[in-house]
Amino acid sequence: MTATQGPMARAVAAALRDAKPQKQDGGAVALAKQYAKLIDEAVPLARYDVPLAALRVAVTECSDPKAGEHLAKIEQALAAHSVASDLGPKLLAALTALGMTAAGRTVKGGAPNGNPVAAQLDEFTQRRARRRQGAG
Repeated sequence: MTATQGPMARAVAAALRDAKPQKQDGGAVALAKQYAKLIDEAVPLARYDVPLAALRVAVTECSDPKAGEHLAKIEQALAAHSVASDLGPKLLAALTALGMTAAGRTVKGGAPNGNPVAAQLDEFTQRRARRRQGAG
């Protein structure tokens, strides 16, 4: 992990350390890390290049000294929203496939830190079945 990681990449890296994914999940792990990195490094989509360039020209000609700051804030928000709305669901799907979300743990039959109540119920059920086999 590098010091230049953004907040999403740091969160995903920490979650992956705790989840201890299996070696065969390497592709999904790499994909989740890449999605997190791209979310952290969000830039406005190319389709906004022309309108933003026109606004930059207008801002340089504007008398408001804060206009540049306002435009920069709008660009950042636009980038964050565009990237998060596109990659957020993909990152969530990758994490779910790795069993790192509530939905993913259910599908994978429980993660190491999954539902302890369900695990305890399974243990009780297995004990009961063993007792019945011994009595029968």
